[in-house]
Amino acid sequence: MEINPMSTTQDIADQFVEIIQGFVQLRPKLITPEHAPHFSQQMESLKNSGMVNFEDRPLLFRTLILLSRSKTPPTMGELSGELGIPLSSATRIVDGLVNANLLERVNDPLDRRVVRIQMSEYGKQFSQTATDHIKQHITRLLGSFSPAEQEQLLHLVTKLFRSMEAESKNVISS
Repeated sequence: MEINPMSTTQDIADQFVEIIQGFVQLRPKLITPEHAPHFSQQMESLKNSGMVNFEDRPLLFRTLILLSRSKTPPTMGELSGELGIPLSSATRIVDGLVNANLLERVNDPLDRRVVRIQMSEYGKQFSQTATDHIKQHITRLLGSFSPAEQEQLLHLVTKLFRSMEAESKNVISS
């Protein structure tokens, strides 16, 4: 794809959409063979649990990411709020992840009536393996960029992310 310096913001947005669609098409091909069996086994376990369907996969990963970044394990209500989905959907997803031994329900130490959701030890290992794989893959991809280009790319993508983050906060508060 060639970038025209005279492109309008709309033209550049169109090019971003094209790039994102390309990423979506490439994503399954980016799983390296040594990671595919483990990933496939885990997804098969989730599928066989009967709790999770194909459409839930993005929510599965969002749930794992959210929990890996959480300082305090959330309640089901807090988790569904963070994911922006109904409590019943969050419960179904958590049930599947618990059955796959990626998550566990724990009692709140301050209130026995409250149940919180956290990653199991296996879930933490699975998440760390996935993160390490992503880092290795990004490192390989960045190898075709000079150090200055890597810095510039990081700066620009971070700026784009911050804009998206600010916009999402404005949408929520509206």
